[in-house]
Amino acid sequence: MNAVIPAERTVSVTTYGRLHLGFFNLNQQTQRQFGSVGVAIDAFQTSLSLTPGIQSSPLDPWAAAILRRHLDAHQLAIDLNVSIHQAIPRHGGLGSGTQMALALGAAVNSLLGQPVDAARIAAVHQRGARSGIGIATFEHGGLVVDGGRGPNTVVPPMLVQQAFPADWHFLLIIDNCRDGLHGQGEKTAFKELVPPTLAATQAIQQQLLSEGLPALMEQDFAGFSAFLGDLQSYNADYFGPAQGGAYASQAVGNILQSLKQQGYTGIGQTSWGPTGFVLLPSRAEAVAMQMQLLETYAGEPALGFLVTAAVNQPASITIEDVAN
Repeated sequence: MNAVIPAERTVSVTTYGRLHLGFFNLNQQTQRQFGSVGVAIDAFQTSLSLTPGIQSSPLDPWAAAILRRHLDAHQLAIDLNVSIHQAIPRHGGLGSGTQMALALGAAVNSLLGQPVDAARIAAVHQRGARSGIGIATFEHGGLVVDGGRGPNTVVPPMLVQQAFPADWHFLLIIDNCRDGLHGQGEKTAFKELVPPTLAATQAIQQQLLSEGLPALMEQDFAGFSAFLGDLQSYNADYFGPAQGGAYASQAVGNILQSLKQQGYTGIGQTSWGPTGFVLLPSRAEAVAMQMQLLETYAGEPALGFLVTAAVNQPASITIEDVAN
């Protein structure tokens, strides 16, 4: 299908990385599976712009394949010029694939004057196979909870969206020498891992409803941190055999274990990692810990420490038409 697009139209999209804080239904004895908790963060962004016309500079092959899939799915025969200004790092557990697919799909749809339906875009690109949090953060920002997958689920539905306290900050611990499990390796792991018991699953679900979400809404830092630690333990028990322990990166894991011994409870790994995190009650405390760790691990350049806040807003989509 050929499309008519104003020659001077530019669409710009900026979306944010996310932390996958954990699944709360990894048992396989119920009709619905997975269900996850996540939060949008400002440390990483995917930002791009799209105009009609021939591609002016080489486009990353990965992004080009996503764009082609979107165009083919809608039977569009058009030339588009994509400029990627920033991209969330891949295979770090930060939602890079989902955000690139949504950003490109939203840009194309906006360029053509079509509705931006994040769930439909995600389905085209087979995103949300297990977790819907990246789709929900694209549309809403903040902390989100999705309902997992049932027999007829296309994209996991969002159950909860809640603004994350502005004072609370995460310190990310990054291992630049490792990739988190992805692709076929991830699919194989999900087939082979032994699911947790129904009792353990029901316990973490009860904590989510009776402790985690109420603590978040009341800005009870200690209560939410304790729930987050328990949610991470539930996930680590499941994923550990596939990643060699509770954490994908031994270096990150050693730091997190040390912090746990110091009394910090809101610690864990986002998705398959290798990125780890610790939740702190203020930016000042997060920066203080960042400076301490930078000094302690100055001789290990592969390790990075980054302070980030939550983002309580959706992705930004801007359309600009230049008048003749």
